[in-house]
Amino acid sequence: MNSLEILENPLALTDLEAIRTINQENIPEVSDIESIERLQQLINWSSHVIVVKDGDLAGFIILMREGQKYESPNYEFFNKKNQPFLYVDRIAIQENHQRKGLGKLIYNKVLDLGEQLGVNVCCEVNTVPRNNPSLAFHDSFGFEEVGAKDFEDHSVVYLTKFLRS
Repeated sequence: MNSLEILENPLALTDLEAIRTINQENIPEVSDIESIERLQQLINWSSHVIVVKDGDLAGFIILMREGQKYESPNYEFFNKKNQPFLYVDRIAIQENHQRKGLGKLIYNKVLDLGEQLGVNVCCEVNTVPRNNPSLAFHDSFGFEEVGAKDFEDHSVVYLTKFLRS
């Protein structure tokens, strides 16, 4: 039985370890988190950490609001617009739980949060290397392309689900 849970900070070390393990198993779809300390820093900047549990932790999403000191160029793309938003920093599902609707379960909660907060939800998805499953997933939720960026080792497309005018 899957259940969603919004974790309260500070997170238990077991939750941090499980989140980092799932993250590392999903590289290159998500970027590396080099240590538990770095993960804790991301969580300190976050507005919400939502996990899905099926007995054990099966997946997670880290969300951030505008105005954080997060040094990500992707986050900064949205932050420079000076509009309130909910940024999907990363989402990852444990491999044996993928393609079972957990991402959809998490994103439905995220979009509900966006509506409650009166903000748009935004993210980026790799186009080099191309992450077709994520692009199709976001398209199914009505995300729209709002920009793109080529980096030295990868490229991304910036997406927004417009929930406010």
